[in-house]
Amino acid sequence: MATALYPQFSATEFERRHSAIRALMAAEGLDALVAYGSSGVNRHDQADVHYVSGFLGNRNNYVVVTAREAPVIFVQSFNHVPNARESAGIRVEWGGASSALTLSHYLRDLGISSGRLGYVGDVPVQTYLTWQRELSDLRCIDVTRAFRRLRLVKSAEELEWLRKGAQFTDHALQALIDGVKPGLKEYELGALIETAALGCGGLPHLHYLSSGPQSGTGVCVPRQNLSNRTIEHGDVINTEISVSHWGYSGQMHRPIFVGQPPNDLYLKLWDTALESYQRCVQALRAGATSEDVLDAADVIAERGFTINDGFLHGFGIGLLPPSIGTRQTVARRGPLGPSFTFEENMCVVVQPNVVTHDEHAGVQLGNLFRITRDGAECLHKLPLRYFVADA
Repeated sequence: MATALYPQFSATEFERRHSAIRALMAAEGLDALVAYGSSGVNRHDQADVHYVSGFLGNRNNYVVVTAREAPVIFVQSFNHVPNARESAGIRVEWGGASSALTLSHYLRDLGISSGRLGYVGDVPVQTYLTWQRELSDLRCIDVTRAFRRLRLVKSAEELEWLRKGAQFTDHALQALIDGVKPGLKEYELGALIETAALGCGGLPHLHYLSSGPQSGTGVCVPRQNLSNRTIEHGDVINTEISVSHWGYSGQMHRPIFVGQPPNDLYLKLWDTALESYQRCVQALRAGATSEDVLDAADVIAERGFTINDGFLHGFGIGLLPPSIGTRQTVARRGPLGPSFTFEENMCVVVQPNVVTHDEHAGVQLGNLFRITRDGAECLHKLPLRYFVADA
């Protein structure tokens, strides 16, 4: 049997998803639903389109679902259409010079020119204005939140893809641990990660890294843009690494100390991160709530520290609800939001980023988990510890 060019979900999996989307449309009184995706965050802003179509594309793509017609994806870039047809699980069409205009004509041809059009994602204002002009009797409704709730609970096939993404992420972080040494630039650390990710068949999603001294005069959180700073003996390197299996990523955070173990300050930061992480993992299970997570995070303030990044977030393909900080960071990060209850087979990243209040020192520890009936299953295999790299 010939090997498929790209990972593909089964027809049964797509039927499950499309049925759930049509049930959502019926509940919301929608005549059509359009999901939008762009190239942002290394294509993970295509997550909603990917969920419907199986295509992890670039540029602007729109997927349309109606009650009777099979879903169709409109690919904006003409030269991307052949690759989309190789990898998508649904019908693929070119979006024309303007996908918004092509999509409007498509809906009119189906007789959908009035009623309610639900849209998902950060639809460009130019697209929205085109719909208002071309489909003036069709009311546009934002159903992003409701649609993404469909993606929270993972199927057995999705969980298998996430385990592969976690395996690829383990491999990439281990390559960084093995390869880091004084004299390398931060951006060269990114090359170690990407080479390892691609070499094992994964797709680089993100690699945020920061390096600095342990003197309390460095940075507290991984950088989204790698600098040209030179790694030095005694540095601490904080990491946030995700490698995907066709969009389904793991996510890990581990501090790496270069040539010497953590000093007293960094040991206290690490011990606090580890304790808050362990308290959170012990609390997670189906039926647990965001209040349980906030309780676990309270130890960070009790130890005299705070956080910069979030404490826990939903994951799977791109970010998903919930997004939870700590009770003490409301003034900086905004309101805590409504209470959230975890369900079986949701996936979350527990990722305490424990920092000093002046934000000149910090560590981050994290893993991707699957929520189970009576606990949380870690999808990663790399040991739960900080690493001291040879120098």
